[in-house]
Amino acid sequence: MRLIYMAGKGGVGKSVCSAATGLWSSQQGNKTLAFSMDPAHSLSDILDVEIGDRPRKIAENFDAVEPDLAAEAEKFYGSYRSLFRALFEMFQFEVRPADFGVVPGVGELIFMDRLYDVYMEGNYEVVVIDSAPTALVLPLLKLPDVTTGVVTRLLGMKSRWTGIFNMLEPGFGDSIVTEVRRLRTKAETMRNALIDPEITTISVVTIPEKAAVLESERLIETVEAHEVTVDSIIVNHVMAPCDCDYCRRRAASQRGYIDEIKAKFADKRIALLPSYGEEVTGEGLSQVSRDLYEEGQLSL
Repeated sequence: MRLIYMAGKGGVGKSVCSAATGLWSSQQGNKTLAFSMDPAHSLSDILDVEIGDRPRKIAENFDAVEPDLAAEAEKFYGSYRSLFRALFEMFQFEVRPADFGVVPGVGELIFMDRLYDVYMEGNYEVVVIDSAPTALVLPLLKLPDVTTGVVTRLLGMKSRWTGIFNMLEPGFGDSIVTEVRRLRTKAETMRNALIDPEITTISVVTIPEKAAVLESERLIETVEAHEVTVDSIIVNHVMAPCDCDYCRRRAASQRGYIDEIKAKFADKRIALLPSYGEEVTGEGLSQVSRDLYEEGQLSL
């Protein structure tokens, strides 16, 4: 299975690139899933179809899914109920499953849990992940170390704390250790997939403007500091040539940022997408997929 992550700040066109990549992959004969990790799902709007929580057929070999964060939070809580009870309820701190989705970093972990199921089921050859506008890999990369520390401490204190939890409720302490181990196993599996360039491709989507370029540079540096390779950068909304003074100045500014990206990241594939002059949806995705892949800027 190939995992293709589209990462970057909000509003740069990750969802369009994700949908176009999924479309191109399916047209090459790969059974493909577009998987949204962004709570503010955009794939339905871009693909002109209501997708929902279960994989929806978009075209031949092409499905898409937009997991519902509230529903996934309920399942996530149910999977680790004993752990959360120990962390919160034992100290009389009330927590609702739906609350997890709004905690920074936790939403990504909840979606990771769902993505793990997709990965292990192996029903698709290519999964394109439309990520949230954050460094989504960071919670994923850090969680194994966090859970390893928790498990180590729990096992080190097992004779004391696990026994106490078991006294409060038979099997309670043992179930906590089991759930933490399961969470660590899932996180390690997905992290190992993430750092393997034979499995995972990460494309950073940006636009040729100062704030977007700076955030993209920080994202790449942070991700690669965790031994994850960013394969390519997609520069979106590049202006076409125009003779008016405004467009000339704007195009000159964009060229400066594009040259900066090419110089700083010469080891990566750089793809340029034009400004299409209108919102890209439905059939317009075919043009985006051709511009990205048929022209040879990127490859799957």
